[in-house]
Amino acid sequence: MNNRAIQEVLLAALLAGLTPGAARAADAVKAGKWQFTTQMQLPAPQAPAGGQSVPGSGQPMTRTACIDPTHPIPVEEQCKLDNMQRNGGAVTWAMTCSMPQGPVRSTGSGHYAGDTMTATLTAVVPDPNGKWVNAPGRITGRYLGPCDAR
Repeated sequence: MNNRAIQEVLLAALLAGLTPGAARAADAVKAGKWQFTTQMQLPAPQAPAGGQSVPGSGQPMTRTACIDPTHPIPVEEQCKLDNMQRNGGAVTWAMTCSMPQGPVRSTGSGHYAGDTMTATLTAVVPDPNGKWVNAPGRITGRYLGPCDAR
């Protein structure tokens, strides 16, 4: 094999080694201040037996939080993160929140990519009749910049 062929093979190997790293950088949790908007499908007030949900029946909730790769899930004061797993930009979690009606449990999975995040979750919430039903939801997030100095 001549020098030119060896250089081409080494260049190809180097580029192949760099490409996954570049992909991982875009597919990671970016530390900083994020804005998250959650839209839940809550049980309808006149839901028939079985607790049917009405798409878009919950008002969107928006909040900001500072996160980092080791803590990619913002947790409210009344909530406890029971389990969280992260692999690159992919995150899964289980959470329990203390509410007046009783503990609300939720599970979710999301994905961070650059300056955006999308996730789906399911919370077990009380319906108007006091029965516990699944309420699906969606979270979207966007990176706002560095966290404020404390």
